[in-house]
This record gives sequence, structure tokens and C-alpha cells, in this order.
Amino acid sequence: MVHNGILTLFDIDGTLVRGARCHYQAFVQAVDKFYQMREDISGINYAGKTDPQILREVLELGGVEEMTIQKNFQACLEYMTGYYQEHVHQENIQVLGGVKELLSQLKNEEVLLGLTTGNLEPIAHAKLGRVGLDSYFPFGGFGSDSEQRPGLVKKALERARNIHHYQGDRIFVIGDTPRDVAAAKPFQLHTMAVATGSYSSQELANSGADYVLEDLKDLDRILEIINP
Repeated sequence: MVHNGILTLFDIDGTLVRGARCHYQAFVQAVDKFYQMREDISGINYAGKTDPQILREVLELGGVEEMTIQKNFQACLEYMTGYYQEHVHQENIQVLGGVKELLSQLKNEEVLLGLTTGNLEPIAHAKLGRVGLDSYFPFGGFGSDSEQRPGLVKKALERARNIHHYQGDRIFVIGDTPRDVAAAKPFQLHTMAVATGSYSSQELANSGADYVLEDLKDLDRILEIINP
């Protein structure tokens, strides 16, 4: 498929959807099983971080030694994935306002749609599949590709170019945290931040986002930004 030269890379949690409680439970269960810790992640600011990054921080805060972390790290992530896939049907995820209309319009206008999410790839697809959004996103960069967020952007760009033959340079990273904005900067990409997560419009503006929106409901405004 030939695209119109625009690429949009969306974060998931806090940007497209909210309320993925089972993802949190998958963390708790996996950490308990492999590290015998009843540690939760509520005390960590995990917004914008990758699943592996959050797991490592939880274990380090719990005083787990590096050798022990490494020994079971991959198995813990795999268990987390399996747990989520098994329980995703119980999720009460809400699609945020304007998202379905926006994705439908972008697809109609032949904008190439991808993801940059800290979710492990199977969790990302299961989560979006639960609310009927997965078919919009044929590729992305995921927490399973890199522990650090800029690595997700790098991988998403590689896949856009190598698999989907994207050759344009009008690329937008769309997310709800300063980490989404910061991850795009090394690649000189446009950034659109939405205040639908845990950060205010002012905090997102202070992070250096090119565009800050309260939400994704103003379809005309968003199309005006990406189609100048």
C-alpha cells in the first residue's frame, strides 16, 4: 500500500485507552511467582516507561540482586504476557474520547499508523484487540524491543521503512507523557502530547512537545497539524 507520506506513532495507555487493570495484575503475579515478592508498582511513576524497565525498577527497589534479576527476567516477562493474554477478556478498558474517529479518519486518508508503546508486543495487541483497535496498527515499537523508550521509536521507524516501505519524513509521535516527547527528540520527529494521562497540558508543554492537546477529540485540529 502506498501511503501519503505521513506516519503517526501512537502510545497506548493514557493516549488511546485507559483502565487496563489486568496489566497491573500480570505484573504483580509474575513478580510473586519468579521473585517471591508481593511488591506492587503503585509507588513507582511508571507513566511512559516500558514493561521491562518497570519490572527492573520494582525488583531493584525490592533489593533483589542483579544476578537474581537477570536469571529469571525473561521468564518473568513471558509469564506476565501469558497471564495477560489469559485474562484480557476480563478487562474493562475504555477507549478515550475521539480515538476511534481519529484512527478511522487517518486510515481513510492513507496515513501510516504505528505504535510506540512500553507494553510487551503481545500485551499491546491483546489490549487493543479487546477494544477493537488492533487492526489499525500493523507494526510498532514495543517494550519487548527495548527497555528504554527511544529504542521503541527507533524500532518502529525501522519497521515502517523496511516492512511498510515508508519513505516520508513527516512523522508524529503521539503520547501522554514527557517520556514520549523525549524519546522522539533524538530522531527529530514531531511530537503531539495529549493531557489524557497523568500529566497536565502545562507539564507537557514544559517537556518541549511541539503540540499539546487536551485530548484527541478535536479531529479538525489534529488533521490541520499533520496536514499543514
